[in-house]
Amino acid sequence: MKRVVVIFLVLLSFGLNAQQGFHLGAEVSPSWNVNLQRQSSTGLNNSTAGYGFNIGVPMRYGINDQFSIQSGLTFEFMAFDERFNKTLISSNRHGSLHLPLMMSYGVTDAWYLNFGLGINYNFYNRQWTSFGTLDLGSVTNKFQPYTGLGLSTLLEQDKGTFELGVLGRFHFIDMYKPSTFSAEEFKNYIISLDLILRMYFL
Repeated sequence: MKRVVVIFLVLLSFGLNAQQGFHLGAEVSPSWNVNLQRQSSTGLNNSTAGYGFNIGVPMRYGINDQFSIQSGLTFEFMAFDERFNKTLISSNRHGSLHLPLMMSYGVTDAWYLNFGLGINYNFYNRQWTSFGTLDLGSVTNKFQPYTGLGLSTLLEQDKGTFELGVLGRFHFIDMYKPSTFSAEEFKNYIISLDLILRMYFL
């Protein structure tokens, strides 16, 4: 009887360890972005669609089977293209270090609600045009904090745990400084929708 109890406790602790503790992995997550523009003097709104991706190392710390904290460090790329008659005429491209801090809460046995904050540090900022490339570093706000909300599920695999989900992010600071070519008339706020693709190996 004692052996049965010991085996049961070992199996139980193994199952808890699969969810609890630190887990590191790899992430390659594509994203769809929108630059929301509002003209200060008239109140008119405009938007520019963009694309991008996150690639790097995610981290998850399981407090218990229902709660976990998610963070990590990734490189994020965003691009916003402008076309005329299907011809690319300009493209704003931004590269940043991305540090999220999210709480994950199990709403069902399979799905988790993810919510929290994060910040991007923009270190690569360029505008490509048919006449050449412009450096936007001096006119871009380097730090871009955001709030995030999404859903994900964890799928146990032979070599680890795969996370699949979606995450919406709203960057609540103007993308460009007030002294920029257009920031005196427009405010630029970024909304991102990420397809979460993460594999935890440890």
